[in-house]
Amino acid sequence: MKKVYFLFISVLLLFSCSQPDISQADDAEVKFADQKWELVRMSGKRVNSTKIGSDMEWQEHYLFSLDGTFQKTRSNGDIISKATGIFEVVEYDNDEADYLELTYQEGFGLIGNCSGDQTEILIYQSNTEIANTWMACNGPGLDYILVQD
Repeated sequence: MKKVYFLFISVLLLFSCSQPDISQADDAEVKFADQKWELVRMSGKRVNSTKIGSDMEWQEHYLFSLDGTFQKTRSNGDIISKATGIFEVVEYDNDEADYLELTYQEGFGLIGNCSGDQTEILIYQSNTEIANTWMACNGPGLDYILVQD
């Protein structure tokens, strides 16, 4: 009986060691937090419509915090607008990309989306690049780079 018990415990330990480490998955999400992402490129559907730097219609950045909140700041000339809300990392069926789903709590005029609701979707393109999905419905293509982490 002791041998069966020992064998059962050994198999259980071996099986538990081969399971994915949940903490590693959590660490993957942390890379999106406590970071500043700055708008660097704005593009449209027309040829030669891409603008960078000070040629863009506005300047903006996101600040993502470890507590799952974000702040978006946009400056257009002398006008500075701010928005805040919560975010989470999401994946969609049959899509290997990671997305940030932002739910706005204030500053709704800064939402760039296709759905007309209080959410905005950003696609994580690399460790240093994210982009808005607004261009899918004729909004501008907005590309951001990581400037602080």
